[in-house]
Amino acid sequence: MTRSSTYLTKNLLLTLAAGLALSCGGDGGGPTIDSQLLGIYQVTNYQGSTVGCDQPTDLDPAPVFVLLYSFLPNDDRDEPLLGGLFCGTVESCRQLAQIAPEPTIGYSFIEGNDAAGWRGWAIASSGAANDQCRADVQAHVLTSTSGDAINIETKTFATVFDGDEPMPGSTDLICRNSAALEALRDDPPCTEILVLDATFEAGI
Repeated sequence: MTRSSTYLTKNLLLTLAAGLALSCGGDGGGPTIDSQLLGIYQVTNYQGSTVGCDQPTDLDPAPVFVLLYSFLPNDDRDEPLLGGLFCGTVESCRQLAQIAPEPTIGYSFIEGNDAAGWRGWAIASSGAANDQCRADVQAHVLTSTSGDAINIETKTFATVFDGDEPMPGSTDLICRNSAALEALRDDPPCTEILVLDATFEAGI
């Protein structure tokens, strides 16, 4: 099993989008996510742990800003999602928002709303051992208790699940992302946590 070099995965599960409300996009920009949280936020608290989820401690260096923006995933240009990326200046954040890339290192919130919170999942690492599949699944939760403050919590869970039979000529189990997410129902151990708080700094 290979492990991710960062807390935030490079393999986002964007195929799970469902039930998102749409609003009209800008001139030629396509649909955008229905959220009042879009903007640039200054990070005020940044804590984490790679040895469990009970006692996160301050992390250094902490990112300066986190950008929340609407993007269209490459595999479904009609279904906008809420993305989150770190950036160093307000100007660089705005440039990212204009490009609106599909996050490869960052957050992708797949379902939810501003009132109830936004949720997303991703696979940080995966592999097979002892005839079972194993995957580190990251669960992202974005909440806002006021109009100018957000909290993002990412927990990583070590899942173990059955894989599909190998393809002809191969001995490798087929480990599916959907099965890794279903394994979260088994209450797997939480191995890592990352928590940030941020306050609104500027619009995009």
